Amino acid sequence: TRPRRRLARRAAWVGGLLGVALAAYSLSGIFTVRADEQAVIRRFGRGAARLGPGIHYRLPWPIDRVDVLKTTSVMKTGVGFDLAEGEERVAGVEILTGDTNIISVAMTLQYVIRNPSAFLFEIEDPPALIGSLAESVLTETVLGMPVDDVLTTGRLAIQERVKTRTQAILDRYESGIQITSANLMGITLDSSVAQAFQDVANAGADRENKINQGRSYANDLLPKARGEARSMVLAAQSYQEQRVAENTRRLGQSFG
Repeated sequence: TRPRRRLARRAAWVGGLLGVALAAYSLSGIFTVRADEQAVIRRFGRGAARLGPGIHYRLPWPIDRVDVLKTTSVMKTGVGFDLAEGEERVAGVEILTGDTNIISVAMTLQYVIRNPSAFLFEIEDPPALIGSLAESVLTETVLGMPVDDVLTTGRLAIQERVKTRTQAILDRYESGIQITSANLMGITLDSSVAQAFQDVANAGADRENKINQGRSYANDLLPKARGEARSMVLAAQSYQEQRVAENTRRLGQSFG
């Protein structure tokens, strides 16, 4: 009788432990998605569901796996732009302009995750993909522009075209990525080209300075000239009136 009771007790303990383990295993499937996140459920490695903020349940490992992504976090990559040990290091990539000048351009692109499922399953190494696509678009854009436009009035057009064209290609790839901005960080020229460009800028500044000096001189001279002319007219009128008065007086004396 005693051996049977012992066996029954052991069986009860083992059953209890198995029950606790099974309950813990089942509860391990509960997870929380925050307000700025979205979750993707993988079932045996394939995408099964996309979940928004809240408390959710998935089948425990190894059946389901959950990937939680921050869909509001802004990430950054770029062309000629690296992050080394937490510090930004701008190198730049050499590009040929439309008038055959070589410039070094560095550009950053910021992006967010628009579709977590596509982001996880459709592409690999998103920063490298965005950087290579943006470099291709940037090269094509700059190749059709003279260096003067690239350095002055064309910067905004370059940024907008790189953002728009890169986004269009990412959409064709169904990448799940949304580019939020594209910004030129720096454009540098070969030293001889830079000096020539500076000479042109200096010449333009000198020309504008001379024009302003001429206008200032004219603005100062014209009032003086007008004042002198007015004085001469008034003097002539006064002299004429004096002569008329004198002649009238003489005639009066003659007839008198």
